[in-house]
Amino acid sequence: MKNFLSILLVALSTAAATPIAEPLSIVGSRALDSCPSGGTLPPGYLSPTLMVPISKKLPDIAFGGTKVPIITPNDFCTIFNLVVPPSAAGKTCTLEFLFPDYTETLAPYVYYGAGHFTFTGYAFGSGATEQTTYNNPPPSGPSPPSPPAVLSPGNAYIINVGGCAVTADMTEGLEVSGALCSTDTTFSFLESDDLACPIGFYVSIT
Repeated sequence: MKNFLSILLVALSTAAATPIAEPLSIVGSRALDSCPSGGTLPPGYLSPTLMVPISKKLPDIAFGGTKVPIITPNDFCTIFNLVVPPSAAGKTCTLEFLFPDYTETLAPYVYYGAGHFTFTGYAFGSGATEQTTYNNPPPSGPSPPSPPAVLSPGNAYIINVGGCAVTADMTEGLEVSGALCSTDTTFSFLESDDLACPIGFYVSIT
């Protein structure tokens, strides 16, 4: 089954090299070294430590980690893990999703549908593992109170803002995680912070 997922993800990534037929409207046309407003990363940002797809239709299959998250309507979601370091104690953590359009990034992605997404948070200190499945997710926890319902190319989105929930006496930091799902959109991308404009989930600490 891992081979099946690998083939699927490779196919999606290959297709992403050329914009799909009838994509959502491009918000802006910019040079490759330009990003949407708010779509750049500050020093000390956090990127995912593990990304794990899960499938509602294959609820007991563990797909393992991936570098290419996949979301499909009412089926595949991807869980994103991030680790907040002890140095963030007493500071504010901002979870963002950076989504440049095709002209703003060299990172390949496939995106089609109405663009409605949900983000489900899991308990602090827990996250997905290579063995995580749809039927065996991390423990439930707080979800962002009012995340954007629509994610579309050419934008930078703030998903949640709050205290970093880490204490200075922690030696290994605090793992936080959540799942991105959709009822109407197929979305697969290469999470990247070094291909012109960054794309994906990141946490900034202020």
